[in-house]
Amino acid sequence: MKKLSATLVHKIQLTHDVYELTYSLPENPSIAPWQYMMFQLEPWLNRSYSIASFSWLNCTLIVKRISDGKGSPRICDASIGDIFQIMIPLGHFILKATSIPKCFIGTGTGFAPLFSQINATADMWITDIVAFIFGVRNIDDIFYEDIIRDLGEGFLNFKYEQYLSRDEKDGYRKWYVTDWITKENIENFGEFYICGSPIMVRDARTKLEELGIQKDNIFFEQF
Repeated sequence: MKKLSATLVHKIQLTHDVYELTYSLPENPSIAPWQYMMFQLEPWLNRSYSIASFSWLNCTLIVKRISDGKGSPRICDASIGDIFQIMIPLGHFILKATSIPKCFIGTGTGFAPLFSQINATADMWITDIVAFIFGVRNIDDIFYEDIIRDLGEGFLNFKYEQYLSRDEKDGYRKWYVTDWITKENIENFGEFYICGSPIMVRDARTKLEELGIQKDNIFFEQF
């Protein structure tokens, strides 16, 4: 883990409250595809965000701006060139370097570590069976759809299911990502990676265990 200065070099507003933020770093911190960086905003205020993607001297976050939050407005409202003090890398939400078919289940900005892990799965040449089950509230909350579909082209068998908990639209599933967890849907997968709200993570783990998945094959992080 290192303390570095991170300079905001690129910013895209993906939805009304979700931002893609790219930072340049002065050196390579050897980031793994499940880790996060912690912003030291004040002596008394630290905020951590998962890394969605990274290259040699750049890392990209996907951050939800919470209007009454202490950290995300400062980060999302920053201007290009603004510099933050960070600690990097942190985290133990570990992608297993195995050939076991993997299923990724997430909601909200739990997207970031799962997206990073799916990319790493492709880089490891684990290209057989992969599923990404992801949920948001409304159709206007969806982002990165084309990027996910392009990423899926690198796998022999890639399933992408998008859930909407409050809207209805053709081509999208209604209700919650945990509804996808059935005996038939999970039977081809051996490892499960879950990231999102505590309630979703709890319910997904419970359903998987009730269907016979061993705890050692369920990996999770919650926000």
